[in-house]
Parts: sequence; C-alpha cells; structure tokens
Amino acid sequence: MQAANAGLMIVTASMGMDFALHSVDQANLKTTGQYHDKLKHRKKLRVGVMARLGKKEGGLFLVIVLLMGQVIADPCFDMYKQTNFERAVEPGLVIGATKDVPEHCVVRGVVNRSIRFELRMPTATWNGRFLMMGTGGSSGYIAPTDTELARGFAVSSTDTGHDGNDPSYAAQPEAAIDYAFRAVHLIALTSKELIQSFYRDDIKYSYYQGCSNGGRQGMIEATRFPDDFDGIVAGAPAFQIAKEFFLWTTAVYRAQRANPLEKEQLVLLGNASRTACDELDGVQDGVINDPRKCTLDRFDPADLMCTTNQNSKTCLSKGQLETVRTHYRGVVDSDGNVLSPGLLPGAEGAGDWAMYGLSGGVIPTTGEKLTTSIVELASVGHLRYWVYNDPTYDPDEFDIFDNRDDLERSSAILDVNTADLKAFREAGSKILMYQGWNDYLLRPQRAVKYREEVVAANGGEHSTDDFFRLYMVPGMMHCSRGPGAWEIDYLGPLVDWVEKGDAPEYLLGSQPDAGFTRRHCAYPKLAVYRGGDNSKAASFTCQ
Repeated sequence: MQAANAGLMIVTASMGMDFALHSVDQANLKTTGQYHDKLKHRKKLRVGVMARLGKKEGGLFLVIVLLMGQVIADPCFDMYKQTNFERAVEPGLVIGATKDVPEHCVVRGVVNRSIRFELRMPTATWNGRFLMMGTGGSSGYIAPTDTELARGFAVSSTDTGHDGNDPSYAAQPEAAIDYAFRAVHLIALTSKELIQSFYRDDIKYSYYQGCSNGGRQGMIEATRFPDDFDGIVAGAPAFQIAKEFFLWTTAVYRAQRANPLEKEQLVLLGNASRTACDELDGVQDGVINDPRKCTLDRFDPADLMCTTNQNSKTCLSKGQLETVRTHYRGVVDSDGNVLSPGLLPGAEGAGDWAMYGLSGGVIPTTGEKLTTSIVELASVGHLRYWVYNDPTYDPDEFDIFDNRDDLERSSAILDVNTADLKAFREAGSKILMYQGWNDYLLRPQRAVKYREEVVAANGGEHSTDDFFRLYMVPGMMHCSRGPGAWEIDYLGPLVDWVEKGDAPEYLLGSQPDAGFTRRHCAYPKLAVYRGGDNSKAASFTCQ
C-alpha cells in the first residue's frame, strides 16, 4: 500500500506538472509547433511515470493514467470551448499529414442554428493568414477547406445556411438573407475568432476566394462588409442574379425548350467558330484570343443551316438556328438596350453549353442528376421562391420585359448593385477578378462592363488599378476548363499584391491537355504574340 501511495504521489505530481504546462501554453506559446513539443513532452512524462511504477500497481496505475488523459490540454479538441449563445462548435480533430496536406486541426460548427461551417488550421505550419473559400450555385455545401493548407493558410467555408440545391429554402426570409450575404460575413468573423484562439496570435492577413456565386459573395463582401478581407479573388462573379442572370437563363431555356439543340450541334458550332477565328491573333492553338473580333462577317451560324436531305446531326434546322441566335444575341429590349449580354463565339462544344444548357446533366458542385437543364432549374426556382414565394407559380406567366419590376426585391437582397468601392479601397484592400471569355453561364461582357463602372466610380484608371484588376482568360469556360490556358494560381499573386505591393501585370496560365502556357494580362491589355515558340507564355506580351 505504501508503494501504491508513492505511485499515486508521483502520478499526482505529474498531473500537476501537466496543469502547470497547460497554464504556460495558454499564456505564452505562439505557435502550435511549440504546443506540440509540449504535448510530446507530457506524453514522455507519462511513459516515464509508468516505467517507475512498474507492474506492481498496474491496476491502480491504469485508472490514474486514464484520469490523467482527461486533464491533458489539447488545443484542437478544446475548440468546443468557443461555443456560446451565437454558435455551437464541435471538439476539433487532429488530422494526420498526407503527401499533399500537412497535419491540421479541423473544426466544425453551426452559427445561428443553421449556418454550418468548417475550419482547418495547420498545427505546425501556419503562415499567419486566413483564407475563406466561397461556394458556387445555390451553395448548400461546404467548399473544400484543405486546398491551401500546404501553403500554410487556415481555411474555412460555409454552406450559407441550407443543405442541397432545392431552392425552396429562399421562401424562409432569414435563410434567403443568409444565402445572399449574411452567412459569409458571420462565418468570416467566427473563423477569425477561432483561429486566433487556437494559435494564441493575431491573424496577419485575411483573404477570400470564390467563383460564380462565390465570386458574387466576394464582391458582396467588398461592397457591404469592406473590413472583412484584405484581399479578394472574385472569379466570374454573378453580379446581378436577379436583374441580369435570371433574364438570360429564362430566355435561353425557353428557346432550348422550343427548338432543342443536341451535343452534335454544339460541336458543330465550336468547330465553325474556331475555324473562322482561331488565327486572328496569329496563332493556331484552338483558342479565340479575343472573341469580340469574331464578328458575324467571319462566323455566321446561318451558314450551318441544313440543306435538303442533309444529316440533321451535321447542321442546324431553322428552329435550332433561332435557338443559337437567342444565345448569341442575349436579352435586348425594344429600344435596343442590352439587358443581358449573349454568348461570344468560341468553345461551344467544349462542355459548358451542354452542362448548363441541355437537359439531363448533373450539378457540378454536388453531382446531382437532373431531368431538366441547370438554366431552367435556376430560372424557375428564382421565380417561385425569390420573386413570388409561390411554389405553384407557372414560370411561363412571367414576361421578361413587362414583369421586370417584380425582380426589385430579390435584386436588393442578392445583387452587387454598386461599383463604389471607396471603403474597401481606402482600407488598402485589393480585388483580383478573373473571367473566361467563353463562359456560358456568366458571359464575359458583364465583367468588362463592371470594371468600366468601377473605373468611373473610383477615380479613373490609375486609381482603380491600384486596388482592382480584371484578368480575361481566352478559351476558359465557367470558372475553369476549356481549350485555353485555364490552370492559374490566383491566390499567390493576390498575396504578393496585398503584402508587398507587387500588382500583377499578368497571370500565368497553362493548358493541362495541350501543354501550352499563356500570359493573361490585366484588362484592358491583352496578350499579343510577338514571335518565337507559341507554346510558351514568354512569346506573348501585354498590350
């Protein structure tokens, strides 16, 4: 019994040392690398105690050691202590390192009872930066949060308060506002608090990255919550879901329903536009460098009309030609005002048009199979749940021109309705925007027009270039993919711009299949071939 008491004294002493070390950790340690050193030291201490006690008091020791395990501090597990009346936070889990991802702590939780989030924090390689990842489409999922851990970022994302792609969530006012703007803002604030608690240190810089609806989320942050981020990557932003995107999706799904196109016609269009306009820039690479130059006198879809007895899969019927023209024309009112721009020629058969415009596809973010097209799903859902709050509303009753005023409320909630970025600019923050020239869903003219508005609202070209730059990517479809050099690091150049003042004159892109590289210049400059190996970006200059 005396030996047992001695063993108990030793163990109790070691437990006291654990508490003392925990106190030191909480007060003084600045990196999780140091923290893990302390955790390892405590584990060695327990092993040493076991060795000193030997086997004689093994049963008693086992109980005591189990008790010890409950009092040893784990900064990742202890993240649940950040729970309060506004949020519920799970205990964190340490995920071991893999070839591409370092060891990290993953924390999940819920804000305001419905806004789920996930946060991952490197345990030993944090670079002092926070990155929030946006979500595309209707959200309803959490974006991958492990993509930039290898660079040292702490990364978070949110589902914005609902699960899946069913648009009926928008019938509940709070859920609609969460999706539109509140969820990203709240999770940005929550993530910052949790990160600083975990590391016991301040965040040096905060960044955001997203495309499509994720790009819209980024621009909403810049215009409504300009203090949340130091730098924003906004890809193909859905600036105006209500006032522009909805008009486009409605027009094209109705045209497709009346005179359907098949994949064969899309390939036909892609081959014809490429043949007519690929070499306008002096390089034959399967990419139309500036599709605005691929004018009707060079590429006229009417030339693809079927002749007598021609195989229908190799030509366009009269009705199909009208569907094609609707896509290229966009939505234009009786006074000639372009309410929603149409497609520019190029990459018609590369997959974007088929994915979003034809029936029977899948939702890219979730893999959900559809019986209708994505553009029809988006259009009908917006009318029923955002505009009229009536799940039985007949979308055919909506007149694109006569009923546009009914979109005002949803526009006020969802849309980026200003180009005034004064508060964001004066905070020293930066926006790196990118857009594919062959984007089917969010056509490129929108981004060009928004940049013009930013220039007008923020002091002209020079002042705008100091904090806002747009990069147009030839041959890229919606956010990625396509025949162009679309593999691009957007985040690295933004970090250098924010932290070092190195504004990127161009971004370097590569084409994963064809193997060529290109410079994507800060608009309005475009890459121009100057001679040499046309598969190398160095053979192009910005002008």
